Formats: sequence, C-alpha cells, structure tokens
Amino acid sequence: KSLTKGIHECDILRKRIHMEDKMKRPAKQYTVQFDPEFIEKIDKMAEKLGLSRSQMIRNLTESGYEDAVMLDRFGLFSAFHLGQKVMKKVKEGIASGSIRVTKEGDLKIEE
Repeated sequence: KSLTKGIHECDILRKRIHMEDKMKRPAKQYTVQFDPEFIEKIDKMAEKLGLSRSQMIRNLTESGYEDAVMLDRFGLFSAFHLGQKVMKKVKEGIASGSIRVTKEGDLKIEE
C-alpha cells in the first residue's frame, strides 16, 4: 500500500507543478553553466521535439526534480546518491588503473 500511496502522492505533485505552470507565473531567469558538448546534446533533443533549448532544459530539470522527490518518498534518494558516489569512485579507479575489470567481469583492486 505504501508504494501505491507514494505513486499517488507523486502524481499529485506532478499535477500541482503543471497547474502552477499553467497559471503562467512570470519566469525568473537564472544563470547555470554546462559543458558545450552537453548543450549540443540538449539542442539536438530539443530540435527533435520542436522545443527551444530553454524549454528543454526546464522540462529536464522538472522531470529530474520529480524523480528525486519520488526516490525520497520511498526512502531511496540517499541510497541512489550513495550509488552515484560509488560509481564515480569505480570509474575513477578504472581510469587510473587502480581498479581493473577481469575477463569474467569481476572488479580487481590493485594496490
């Protein structure tokens, strides 16, 4: 029942966000910085969907926020965050050579 309740609460939040958007509150401008390669990817996706870069970034940001809220409601946000940290460390270890992947797919930590 808690899963169903969480999903229902996320749907309510999603509807609330969309209703606020429909109310046409004046948008406020913020400055963020992205890698140029990432912006190229955003632009390609926005063009496919017939959106401006700004609208595409807004949509992705809202979607990411909704996902974070859902993870938090299920108590998974901190676990997800920990998983991201672990993956970053593993990638760094592989790049530096201190961790390697065996033919069997196991990780081997070099000292």
